[in-house]
Amino acid sequence: MKHYVGIDLGTTNSAITTYDGENVRLYKSPEQNDVTPSAIFVDKRGNRYFGQRAYENAARSPDNAAKLFKRLMGTSTPINLSAVGLVTTPEDCSAQILRVLFGYLPEEVRNDPDTGTVITVPAAFNQMQKDATLAAAESAGLGKVALMQEPVAAVMSVMRQRKSDGIFLVFDLGGGTLDIAIAESINGRVSLLAHGGVAMCGGRDFDRALMDNIVKPWLVKKFD
Repeated sequence: MKHYVGIDLGTTNSAITTYDGENVRLYKSPEQNDVTPSAIFVDKRGNRYFGQRAYENAARSPDNAAKLFKRLMGTSTPINLSAVGLVTTPEDCSAQILRVLFGYLPEEVRNDPDTGTVITVPAAFNQMQKDATLAAAESAGLGKVALMQEPVAAVMSVMRQRKSDGIFLVFDLGGGTLDIAIAESINGRVSLLAHGGVAMCGGRDFDRALMDNIVKPWLVKKFD
């Protein structure tokens, strides 16, 4: 049976599923969570940790960690883990997360030459960002890979359950980006009519705004 693999490579969290033509299965992380934090942590001995453990360690030792590298995909900006003297690239970091996610799959799916993988990307991604994502997938050894815009994937998921045609307004507010798209579905074919968004307007940015504009002023006012 041919399997299709779907990966959401997110700014903050990532997830992986398979589709066999009838059913979608979501694969959980070792901690039994539906999503895996897009985080890498390298300790002083050079040991690498990924996902939840990396995310938790990063809070204590941020200079040992790589996070939010999706925001830098398609650029020449290096990822610097200064505490361990390691400089890497956003593509390499993404490849490592993709490799971890792919490892969740059963061996028969991973080793099947007919397995095809779809990675979703924000609608606002330019060609350089898309090329960087494909390069990360190739480096991770994922085999045949195609990219799909996230709002298109969302509409296709809805249309699997609703057989009627329509025009959809899709809000994708993630950990790092905000995408808004208008998509049309006719006879099972989905087209993206328009899209826009803000590259640095995700949940993390909301957290920072709340901290800077509400929490910190209150602390300064109430305490010496």
